[in-house]
Amino acid sequence: MSTVVLQSAASDQPEWVSECIDSVSEWASAIGADYVYFDDRFFDVLPHWYRSKLVGRGPILADLARLLHIKMLLAEGVDSVIWCDADTLVVDTHWRPEIPLHSRFGEECWLQSNKAGALEVRRQPHNAFMIFSQASPVLDFLIHTTQSLIRRVDPAHIAPQMVGPKLIKALHTFADFELEPAAGAMSPLLMQALLSRDPTTINHFNNALTTPPKMMNLCASLHDEPEIDVSAVRDGIRMFLMS
Repeated sequence: MSTVVLQSAASDQPEWVSECIDSVSEWASAIGADYVYFDDRFFDVLPHWYRSKLVGRGPILADLARLLHIKMLLAEGVDSVIWCDADTLVVDTHWRPEIPLHSRFGEECWLQSNKAGALEVRRQPHNAFMIFSQASPVLDFLIHTTQSLIRRVDPAHIAPQMVGPKLIKALHTFADFELEPAAGAMSPLLMQALLSRDPTTINHFNNALTTPPKMMNLCASLHDEPEIDVSAVRDGIRMFLMS
């Protein structure tokens, strides 16, 4: 069975993102998958009207571009395609995800403080990690829905993540997508706790996990710091979340 791991990033990404990309590339090699990487040419696959309406909205451009590239690879005969966002850090290169019957999304345990200041974890899907196989009925539907929403929305009121995580979470309520808990996402609060070795916060998060993380999306868009110590983050995950 042929599998492709697909990624893309801007040509001027921070050094720490490059480290994350390297971790995914090495992981693809370790599991025997082909690895395909795009730079700014990634957006060439988009319809002209979509690009024109979303000038300067890179993440929303990428939400459709990734789906179209996955569709093209499957049309070329690849059995399954795994998408990982560029800021995804692999912490276990030996992990081999089970290929789903047709579709699977990452599952995040999102650590945050609620309005009362208490810690809480919300378990929900995310599209920083996705697997689609030849039999997927979901891929074409997502492509259609993404284009339909953007075609009709007022360009002055396009919410961030509108056709990315927000769309996946909304659809999951009805479709009950298959999720991959080993492919998580790291909130700024969790990263801060790992780097500062905060046992109370880390234990609260650990209690919500159903399986140790094998890779985590570091959510670059939510961090103020221009650089992240990837090695320290990896060490923190292995020390506190995988032990």
